[in-house]
Amino acid sequence: MSHVSVKHNSRLSDLVGYKLRVLTEDGRVYIGELMAFDKHMNVILSDCVEERIPKQEQLKLRQNKTIDEVKVEKRTLGLVILRGEHILTTVVQDKPLISKRERLVKEKQQQKVLKKQQNKNKKGSNDGKISKPNESKYKGKTSSGIPVQAKKFQPPPGFKAK
Repeated sequence: MSHVSVKHNSRLSDLVGYKLRVLTEDGRVYIGELMAFDKHMNVILSDCVEERIPKQEQLKLRQNKTIDEVKVEKRTLGLVILRGEHILTTVVQDKPLISKRERLVKEKQQQKVLKKQQNKNKKGSNDGKISKPNESKYKGKTSSGIPVQAKKFQPPPGFKAK
């Protein structure tokens, strides 16, 4: 377990992007990168790994009281949503892969690309006016060449047609 220095009064919002260790009520430990959370402390972890101690190992621990020979089962889960109702604690495991500054720069770049795409879409539209569809050369086919459906809409079974 690596030691990462984090301010004592830091909030969960400051830890987005950090690798966290989340302990749940049933004794399982989830380790993954914090992507998001909400007011109920539901947490989304990416690249998540679950660690748990099987019941047989727990019995051995209670009898022998030694931690050295404990077998911990691990399994890779990927993207996980943990319900805040079941979370006991969160501990910072590791610092984020990219710094906060780099993350902000990437967000700004993504915002610019998004605005460009939105502006392109606005220029392509007719200022909210409805335009007629392109008439094709062949009657009964759309401009893409797909035949137009000949019969009218049929209601689902159990409903009467008017």
